[in-house]
Amino acid sequence: MKRYELIPHDGRKSFYGKAIVEVAQDGTETLYSYNTPIIKRLVSGELVKLWSGWSATTGRHIAAFCGLNKAEYMSL
Repeated sequence: MKRYELIPHDGRKSFYGKAIVEVAQDGTETLYSYNTPIIKRLVSGELVKLWSGWSATTGRHIAAFCGLNKAEYMSL
């Protein structure tokens, strides 16, 4: 399993280690925000919501990971 720090796409320099992506052996990627699993991207590209909440900071992590806004994320 590999891990990497997510890079912001909104002009910020870093998420300072608060947003981590784990890549499983099968290629599945899971976003962790503050050590909580948030959303998973399967090899097929399908997104699976793992956390039912939303916060401004985690929302920025989600947007950087898969481009979803709050309404799109909540509808998963």
